[in-house]
Amino acid sequence: MTTRPNSKLPSRLATWITLAFIYIYLAWGATYLAMYYALASIPPFIIGGGRFLLAGAILFAFVAAFQRREFQFGTVREWRDSIVVGAMLLVGGNGSVIWSQQYVTTSETALIFGCMPLTIILCDWLRPGGVRPSLRTAIALAFGFVGLCILIKPSGAVPDTTMETWGKFVLLFAACSWSVGAIYSRHVHAQGSPLLPMARQMIAGGVMLFGVALVNGDYARFSFGQITALSWFGFLYLLVPGSLIGFTAYVWLLRVSTPERVSTISYVNLVVAVLLGWTIGHEPMTTRMVLGAGIIIGSVVLVLKKREVQREVVTAEPPEA
Repeated sequence: MTTRPNSKLPSRLATWITLAFIYIYLAWGATYLAMYYALASIPPFIIGGGRFLLAGAILFAFVAAFQRREFQFGTVREWRDSIVVGAMLLVGGNGSVIWSQQYVTTSETALIFGCMPLTIILCDWLRPGGVRPSLRTAIALAFGFVGLCILIKPSGAVPDTTMETWGKFVLLFAACSWSVGAIYSRHVHAQGSPLLPMARQMIAGGVMLFGVALVNGDYARFSFGQITALSWFGFLYLLVPGSLIGFTAYVWLLRVSTPERVSTISYVNLVVAVLLGWTIGHEPMTTRMVLGAGIIIGSVVLVLKKREVQREVVTAEPPEA
C-alpha cells in the first residue's frame, strides 16, 4: 500500500494562523477595557509593574524550562538594551496609557495611542539620518494629525476637564515614547529564543514601573483587601490573555505569516477597542469621535500599505495596552 503525503498539514497550519490572528485581534483590542476595570481599585503603576514583571518572569522561566537549547540568560549589553527598550515601551508608553485611562475613555485612549504607526514614521524621519517619508505617507500623517486634533479638541457641548485634556496629551507622549523604543529595538541584537528579549524587556519595565508607583504614591493608597473581583479579572486578563498568550502568539505569527498580515493587528485592535468601549463599557459614541476614529484608522491603513513601513511597525510590539 502506498503512502500519500499528508495534505492536511498546510490547511491545519492555515487554520492555526487564522485562529491566532482572531485571538490577537480580540484579546489585544479588549486590553483597554480590561485596564479600565483593573483601575477601579488598583493604582495605575502597580497594575503595570505587577503585570509586566510577572509576565516577563513567567516567559523567562518558560524558555529556561522548555526551550533549553534557545535559552540565554543574557549579556550585560542585552540587559542594558532591555532596560532602554522597556523604559520607552513599557514605562513611557504603556505606563502613560495606564495613567491616562483614569481620565480618558477606553475608546479615545485606544484611538489616540493607536496612532503609533504614524508616530513611528514621524520619529524615524526626525531622528539624525532619518528616512524621509514618501508623499503618500506624508498625506497619511497629515490626515492622522487632523484626526488627532478632532479627538483631542474638547467638544462644545461637554467640555473636557483639565485632567482629561492632560490625559489626552499624555497619550500622545505615550505614542511617541513607544515609537522611539520601537525604532531603537530594531537595532538590538539578541541571541536565543525570540521570547527572551520580550521577557527581559517586561522584567526591566515592570521593575521600573514599580519605582514610578513609589514616586506617584500608589502604595499609600493601595490595599490587597480592597481589590474588587472585577479589578482582579481585569488584571489577570492583562497578565494572561493580554501578555503571556498574546505576545507568544504574536511572536509565532511573525515567523509563519507575512508582514502585511501582521500589520493589520495595529488597526483592527482600534476597531475592537472602540466597539467594546461602546457596547460593554457603555461609553458615548459621538459624531466627533466617529469622525476622528475614521480619519485615524484610515491614515494607519494607508501607512501600513507601504512595505517598508510594515517592516518597521511589525518588528516591534504593536500598541497593546
